[in-house]
Amino acid sequence: MLKHNAIESAEYEHFSPNPALEQRVEERTAALSQALAVVEAQKLELENALRMRDETQRQLEAELEDAHLLHGISAMLIDENTLGDLYQKLVDAATLVMRSDFGSMQRYDEERNQLELIAHRGLNDEAVQFWKWVHPGRACTCGRALAVSGRVIVPDFERCEFIEGSEDLIAFRKAGARSAQSTPLLTRNGRLVGMLTTHWTRTHEPGERELRLLDIVARQAADLIERNTSADALRHQTGRLLEADRYKNEFLATLAHELRNPLAPIQTGLVVLKIGKSEQAPSVLSMMERQLGHMVRLIDDLLDVSRISRGMVTLKRERVELGAVIDSAVETSRPLITAAKHKFTVTVPGNIVWLDADMTRVAQIISNLLNNAAKYTPPGGQIELVAEASGAEVMIRVIDNGIGIPAAMLPRIFDLFTQVDAAIERSQGGLGVGLALAKQLAEMHDGRIEVHSPGAEGGSVFTLRLPVANAAAMDPAADRRPALGRAAAAAARVLIVDDNIDAAETLALLLEELGYTTSVVLEAPKALQAALAFAPDVVFLDIGMPHLNGFDLARQLRGQPALKDVYLAALSGWGSDEDRARSRDAGIDHHLTKPVMLEEVTDLLAAVTRRV
Repeated sequence: MLKHNAIESAEYEHFSPNPALEQRVEERTAALSQALAVVEAQKLELENALRMRDETQRQLEAELEDAHLLHGISAMLIDENTLGDLYQKLVDAATLVMRSDFGSMQRYDEERNQLELIAHRGLNDEAVQFWKWVHPGRACTCGRALAVSGRVIVPDFERCEFIEGSEDLIAFRKAGARSAQSTPLLTRNGRLVGMLTTHWTRTHEPGERELRLLDIVARQAADLIERNTSADALRHQTGRLLEADRYKNEFLATLAHELRNPLAPIQTGLVVLKIGKSEQAPSVLSMMERQLGHMVRLIDDLLDVSRISRGMVTLKRERVELGAVIDSAVETSRPLITAAKHKFTVTVPGNIVWLDADMTRVAQIISNLLNNAAKYTPPGGQIELVAEASGAEVMIRVIDNGIGIPAAMLPRIFDLFTQVDAAIERSQGGLGVGLALAKQLAEMHDGRIEVHSPGAEGGSVFTLRLPVANAAAMDPAADRRPALGRAAAAAARVLIVDDNIDAAETLALLLEELGYTTSVVLEAPKALQAALAFAPDVVFLDIGMPHLNGFDLARQLRGQPALKDVYLAALSGWGSDEDRARSRDAGIDHHLTKPVMLEEVTDLLAAVTRRV
């Protein structure tokens, strides 16, 4: 019993609570738990670090792969031979980076506002033909991208609202395409130059990495396309400049030839007048006058082209009868037609046709067409002028059986300095200005000129179309000529003011031969006193004189009461509409352009003499 009690006592002592020990156990347990938490945290951190390392490694490997891919693409694109090769390589690059089954590239046509298929990969002929041209908003990714001006991705054609039920969907099914993306090709200034599209045979939506690579390729593609387009435009411009330079050289040579042609007989005529017989003078002078008139027409044509090009020609529109215009043109061209012994017929409408036009300029158009026909029709050929009214317009056709116009020349026939056949044995002279001038004048009248020719030796037909006047004809008896200023009833005294002594004294000698009393002043500042002393009825004054120009001199003359009724006529090499307007503002009654034909001077003096 005592032993049992002793054991119980010992067990009690052993298992009895020990606060100190329990506290130490608890502290140790907490320390171990904390240490374990640190280890767990370190383990988790290490695992995260390992995952990040693996992810970084994978990312670096992917970027390295992308870099190798882009490097290969760059090398491939730089080594292009032709523009077509470049386009194909761009499509290959796009399908490579997108890992697609098909690819296509389109060029943006600004004029048509459409995409034109220019390269593809994997598309069959039917698909190529079907998507040859794509307009904005068409039921495909490229049409949608063109309409919204941005990238369009369709993961599944069968579930796309804007493609559903369209012919494009049927075409996609036939081609085996199920999904696609289209990326616009934009230059650095934002101009659209094309579209890159990739297709997959399965449902697919490209990832961020694929699109990022595609954007890099698209940027490079846009730059390369722009570079090649600019280079092509530069080559084209260089070709045009070289062609223009060739035209310039041909024109200068032709101009020299055409000016020497009349100068040679004029020079010979002067020699004949000096050493020849007196009875030869009338025929020699007539010849010299014709040749001088030819030179004047050449120079006038050149000046007209220059003035029209600069917008310095103003039409003097009035109500004119078509028949009168044609008569004027035929009168001008008949000597050339007669000299070549052409058979010439004129057909005009039986009824009166009225035009609101500048009669002189329209007659000039028709005359140029007739001259062209006479020039390029062999001697003894046939020329017809046929005019007919058709609705709101009149058609004037000039038909010849001459050398014709090759098909390659038809688009350029109205270009300045262009001649159909410049061969010495074929050409009848000219500067290649007449048709260009005729076209410009026709367009200023809201008309146009058309040309047709079956080719060499087939003759040609030039058709001038002009609008017919709407209102009834004006009184034909009405005098539409500008009033000539007042002069004395017996105008016989003429003062000539010109710093060119040869021009001034030659005109004076001519007028004296015709019975006029003349006086010549070579220095403009002395002209006012000379006019007061001479009391002229008419003053011919040059415009471009040193120290005092003709405009200012005219104002001085008009400022003198004794000279207020004198008739002032400008005689100048400056003859634009602006120059004529300045003459009117200065008080000058009439403006003549050098070289002036004798008839112009005598007609003016006769008209002034008749007026009170």
